[in-house]
Amino acid sequence: MSNNLDLRREIILDHYENPSAFIKNKSTVKGYKSAHKDSASCIDDLTAYVNIKNNKVNDVKFSGIGCAISTSSTDIMANLLKNKTVKDANKIINNYLGMIDGKPYDKKLLKELYVFEDLNKQLNRINCGKVGIIAIEQALNKK
Repeated sequence: MSNNLDLRREIILDHYENPSAFIKNKSTVKGYKSAHKDSASCIDDLTAYVNIKNNKVNDVKFSGIGCAISTSSTDIMANLLKNKTVKDANKIINNYLGMIDGKPYDKKLLKELYVFEDLNKQLNRINCGKVGIIAIEQALNKK
């Protein structure tokens, strides 16, 4: 991934303005596992929906309201996890959360999520980068 800030902004804005995994009609996710996560400090209030078949992530969607960071990170993660095993999906999620927390991480696993690599330097935005991802993680691992 390029270090070009304009490209990073473009990726974030594209996923914010045109999130492909965002749904308005919850009837389209009937039978999916779901989890809700919100933020006490901002507008972020997202619900993630995960469909798993044969231990593989078949589909990931989300609904709710969020800022550019929460919406775009959730959308990118939702698309990245499709067709991954549950184990691999959890590995990607943990890797991303490690990056956000300033811990060592593998850039190759994150694909476009790498645009958030400097988010840990903006303390007021860390939760924005986590809220939707934690919802996905909780839905993914729901029994």
